[in-house]
Amino acid sequence: MTFRIPASDHYQVLSLTCHSEDSPAIEGWVAKTYQIPVLVTEGDPFQIAFSPPFDSPLEQILLEEGLRSLGALEIRVDSFERHDWQELWKEQGFRRFCVGEELTVVPAWDPDPVSHPSIRIDPQLAFGTGWHETTFCVLERILEKIKKTGGAGRVLDFGAGTGILGVAALKLDSRASLLAVDNDPYAVEATTENLRLNEMEGRGRVLGELPPFSEGETPPGPFDLIVANVTGGVVLEMADILWGMLEEKGWLVCSGISKDEAGQVEELLRALDPSPRKFPGERYNTYCLVKEGGRG
Repeated sequence: MTFRIPASDHYQVLSLTCHSEDSPAIEGWVAKTYQIPVLVTEGDPFQIAFSPPFDSPLEQILLEEGLRSLGALEIRVDSFERHDWQELWKEQGFRRFCVGEELTVVPAWDPDPVSHPSIRIDPQLAFGTGWHETTFCVLERILEKIKKTGGAGRVLDFGAGTGILGVAALKLDSRASLLAVDNDPYAVEATTENLRLNEMEGRGRVLGELPPFSEGETPPGPFDLIVANVTGGVVLEMADILWGMLEEKGWLVCSGISKDEAGQVEELLRALDPSPRKFPGERYNTYCLVKEGGRG
């Protein structure tokens, strides 16, 4: 999730509560209408937060009316200064957690020592702390890939957010290299900072877009592992391109695909890999494809 910050160096966060059954519709509508991800915290009730794109009081009123029509109960809009982001993430419950026995993800502000191999993540104003079901599932697939094939190799993190996926791959495989791409400047900033925080600056590049290439030209790569924790719409748009950037025997992991998008996305992915593995979540699916000889 990316918070948009105006020139005043303040940003707004719209928070709402809703019943669990209304969460997918609200989250899907926001993502589709504004092309931005949202942060969902499960509970009773569910909490949803995102950086609203409105620029006027009228736009705010219309947005809130639209959210209420989809089942929003209470809606609150808060304004924060940029340096308050840590408190926001603490309120959202971001704390250290483990991915298997191989990796611990630790907030940058957590002062306690860590006994296991770990990475420190400073979310700043970008999405990707590992708490979301899609991010955690992709972390598990990265770990699985390394165990099965002996390494992550050359990694593309497409839609990097905080860079947590790429940084984890570098931590779990000391020989891996990373290209992280995100079209939001705050995500680029956060990923760059998290590479520095984990002393991995020399092993990764961070870009605001994929290097351009024309039809018929060789795309960037090839990569041994591509992770795309984005949305179903982005997967539909980019799957063929990402598949073309994948090395033979490489893994493509796509996540962030809502239940409503799953049918269309799965049909497309099966055209690339007839037997993609599916990892269903509460609200999202993750798919893992392997590029075998002659496919795609």
